[in-house]
Formats: sequence, C-alpha cells, structure tokens
Amino acid sequence: MDVFPAFVPLIGRRVGLAGSGEGRAARHRLLSASPAEIVDLHLSDAADPRSWAGMALGFVADPDLAACAAAAAAARAAGVPVNVMDRPALCDFTVPAIIDRGAVVVALGTGGASPLLVSRLRAEIETRLPPGLGRLAAYLDARKDVLRARFPDPADRRVFLSGLLDGDLPQALEAGGEAAADAALFPALESGTAPPGRLFSLPPDTPADLVSLKACRVLAGVDLLVLGEGADTELAALARRDAVRATPADAPPGLVVQRLAEGRTVVLACDPAPYREAGLLISPLPVAR
Repeated sequence: MDVFPAFVPLIGRRVGLAGSGEGRAARHRLLSASPAEIVDLHLSDAADPRSWAGMALGFVADPDLAACAAAAAAARAAGVPVNVMDRPALCDFTVPAIIDRGAVVVALGTGGASPLLVSRLRAEIETRLPPGLGRLAAYLDARKDVLRARFPDPADRRVFLSGLLDGDLPQALEAGGEAAADAALFPALESGTAPPGRLFSLPPDTPADLVSLKACRVLAGVDLLVLGEGADTELAALARRDAVRATPADAPPGLVVQRLAEGRTVVLACDPAPYREAGLLISPLPVAR
C-alpha cells in the first residue's frame, strides 16, 4: 500500500479553494456536493498563511505554477493539508475518483499514478452500487444505538446485520420507506435469532487472481478462513481483515460446527473431505477460469 486512504469529516468544517480556470471549477463542483463551507480565495490572498487559518483542507488549481507553489506553501504553513491539481509534487494528498451515494462514499486512487485507470474502474464499479445504498446506510446509522444495546458484542451484531442485509430489509426500505424497514428490523431484534451459518469451500490451489466475484464477496464477509497446505497466501489478503485465519489442525470439524451454530461464515481453502465426513454441508465457491 503506497498511500493510506482516509476519510475527512466535512460536516461543520471549512474548506479553502484557490485558483482559476476549469480546474478550479471542477474542484468547486466536487466540493459543492459536500456539507463543508467552501471558502473562495484569490491567488494573491492564498499566498498568505492567515487566509487558510481554520481550514480542514485546501485545494489549489491554476495554470500558474509559481502561484500554486506559493499558495500550497502558505496552506501548509497554516497546518492545512493541501492538494494542487495536476501538481503531485506540491500535494499533501491526492483526490481520488469518487462514487457518491450519500452516507456511502467509495474512493479509488493510485496516488496520482494513473488517473485514467482509476476513472475507468470508477465507471465499472458505479454500475454495481444501487442508488439507495446511502439511504440504507443512513437508516442503519440512525438505529445504531438500538442495535448496539441488543447486540453489545460487535461480532454478534455483524452476524445479525448480515442476515438483515441478505434478507428483506433493503427491499422494504426501498419500497416502503423507514416504516416498512422498521417492520422488518424490530421483530428480528426482539427474536434475536441469528441467521444460519454458512460454509463454503475453495480449492486450496486457487490463485487469488482467479477468484470469482461471488467468492470475493464471501471472503469479504468471512469469519473463519481455513487455509490448507499449498493454499495461495494471497487468498488471506482477500478475506476480511479481522477474520480468523487457521490451519485445518486448528479448525477441526467440531470447531467449524460451533462457529456455524453462532451464525458465522466459514471458508475452507483446504481439503474439505474431513468436514464432509463430519456431516457438514459445504457450498463450493465458483472459480473464474
């Protein structure tokens, strides 16, 4: 990872924008979709650090390299991270390609190495993200206190939410609004019933770059990943970061049965025979070849 992605809260914050021309207009269009207060600065004023005081971020876009450098230095002197359009050497951060779904924001970047590649990836990914995704995230955020009270353990809460998101809640919210979604959420909260655990398998010699989209989605939500001898080590990189990685010796069938009873998702990247012999039902994940 050459750069570290981070999200800067903008509610109630001020963002400085200096420059002229189409580049500045493009940055203004980008920032106008945020809740931040945009402070327009003339380039002559932008060379003074006092003009940047109290800003969360700074943006500069202008054909004049010297003016850009002076504005960037002033912002930095004021302790404000600054981005200068098309001048990576003057930047504290780069601007990613953004997919905006309100409460859900997806950012893609290469650290400025290939904006065209990122733009193409953005177009491909955007078609897979439903427009109502942000509304769903905002709905769950408004009910996070209720969810945390019912499921204090984050792992139990994640299992419960996974079942809801795989069930009728998203469709209920889309079709009938919050009242319909509540009708799906609160009875499930009262019952506290965990969704059934899921057990999947991948051939242990599956190269990570040949894993199918469905398998990637399962690995992104896996709780226990069992890696057998010869398994591609890159498979572990596709799994959820806080998922448990184990060898077959550390995750015998009895332990897997226990995890499934807790509603967990388990992926076997190992010989599945011992688990089948224990009576476990395993769903093979497709591999793109």
